[in-house]
Amino acid sequence: MKFVRGFTLLELLVAVAIFALLGVGSYRLLASTISTRDAAKTHDNALMQLQRALTVINRDLAQTVSRPIRDEYGDSVAAVVLKMNSLELTRIGVPNPLKQVRSDLQRVNYSLNTKGELVRSTWQQLDRDRGVQAQQTVLLSNVKTISIRAHNQNGGANAEWPIVQGRADDKAIHALPRSIELIMDVQPWGEIRRLFAMPQSIEKDNSATQ
Repeated sequence: MKFVRGFTLLELLVAVAIFALLGVGSYRLLASTISTRDAAKTHDNALMQLQRALTVINRDLAQTVSRPIRDEYGDSVAAVVLKMNSLELTRIGVPNPLKQVRSDLQRVNYSLNTKGELVRSTWQQLDRDRGVQAQQTVLLSNVKTISIRAHNQNGGANAEWPIVQGRADDKAIHALPRSIELIMDVQPWGEIRRLFAMPQSIEKDNSATQ
């Protein structure tokens, strides 16, 4: 009769320990890979959101027109209003794919809410009726602070627009700034600074070179 030797208890314990170490190492490698993937995805999503927000802002400012409105009380409101880092303007070029009977002008507002979100608000009509609610879209999250400045034709930066002493006249409410400067502290990017030229300054610069 042939004798067959098996594994000893010590050998089994060593084998189990080796497989356990391999399992732990594989788990840590997998967890690290998943964590890196999630971090990269979060980074990419945040970058895409930032780029999309800046694109929308640039589009609105590039299509700004000198069209004041009337608020729900019938009072005149300037074409561009900047106050307490809240920017409101009238823009042209609103798409109308269904060919509806409506204006291609739109009133837009940018402001930072208490949640640290940059919100874009729009109104279906320029001259507002009482009780009309704006449609709000969150453009950018994780915004710690925001600072908006309007540059006049002389290059001076102003925290408010229009620049008037006392009651605004017709010229003041139609006036557009030369450019809009936007400074935001956005996580995880830190300070983001952009300068957007307004349409009238582009036209003047082009005519000056001809």
